[in-house]
Amino acid sequence: MLTETVPTYVIDLAAREPKRWAEVISRQRDAARHLVAEAAVEFQGVPEALRWGFGFLYRSWGGLYRREIQAWAEGLGVSVGTTTLLNCAYELSHARWPGLFGCAAGLRWVAKVFGCTAGIRWVDGLGPVHARSLDWPLPSIAGATCLFRMRRGPREFVVVGMAGHVGALSGMLPHAYSVTINWAPPTSLPTFDFGPAFLLRHTLETCDSYEAAVTSLKSTRLSTSAFYTICGTERGQACVIERTQREAVVREMTGAVLVQANHHLASRFQGNNQQLREVEEGEQESFFNDSARRLEALERVLEETRAGCRLDEVGGCLNVAPVLNDYTCQRMAFCPRTGEAKVWKEEGPTRQRGDLPG
Repeated sequence: MLTETVPTYVIDLAAREPKRWAEVISRQRDAARHLVAEAAVEFQGVPEALRWGFGFLYRSWGGLYRREIQAWAEGLGVSVGTTTLLNCAYELSHARWPGLFGCAAGLRWVAKVFGCTAGIRWVDGLGPVHARSLDWPLPSIAGATCLFRMRRGPREFVVVGMAGHVGALSGMLPHAYSVTINWAPPTSLPTFDFGPAFLLRHTLETCDSYEAAVTSLKSTRLSTSAFYTICGTERGQACVIERTQREAVVREMTGAVLVQANHHLASRFQGNNQQLREVEEGEQESFFNDSARRLEALERVLEETRAGCRLDEVGGCLNVAPVLNDYTCQRMAFCPRTGEAKVWKEEGPTRQRGDLPG
């Protein structure tokens, strides 16, 4: 059962790439234009010639879904380079270009862009349940939020996404597994290998089991670092994969709760957290401390949730500060065993409205 609180669209992956998003482009054009316009403010230091060049390089290196990205560009009346930047925003957040990502303020912005908190809780009768919030400083994200039911023949998976973005930051293959991405501190300049959001969508398209999804997400060479939280249907099927471009550490769920924010917990990668300590949120707290507080808060409230709760109640755990904050755009809960997904979007001048149960 899928939520009806956000627009839902079927994406036929058997159709030609330029046609797959036609209905979404027609119905969500204004929302996507607002999102692109807001994002363009952050990319204003990138001249159109460089945008074109980036789009050209993405195509030349065989980037996935490029005709889908081109269809969005044509539908919105913007350049392919601009929509490619939007779809590669995660990778570009690690680029640290001069004038855009080359200073503490730039890193503060990109860290907030992909600030998110995810957790898994074992629930009697439901199995492992997956909750996740997405923080992004662009208010148009909420208006552009959609749930996409992506089909190829009898196979269907769901993606909680946004109009104009063809990758997957959160998704579920019903009765098999769910996966979400959290922003991770960069370790080097990004490459043209698999972008984290593109790999997640590719995994949902091709991997039929929890085990296959874990193998894909931990073994495929990435363009840049990321955290993947993966939830299956049975006990022992839950983990966080801490990724750099070539390495991975898998943190298995050993108790009733598993939580991930935006800093490394694996000892092999903890040195990568240093730059997060240097990025201040306001004037009092580093982004590392903010991430740690969100992790601790979600872990605590998930542990306090009753063992026989409903999916709504697990989603309600995202309602606690600072997991819920002024930058929260989306909240969702997945139950892979039953195939149920719930999605809430955050709108308004301050998004802490408390509209989730719990």
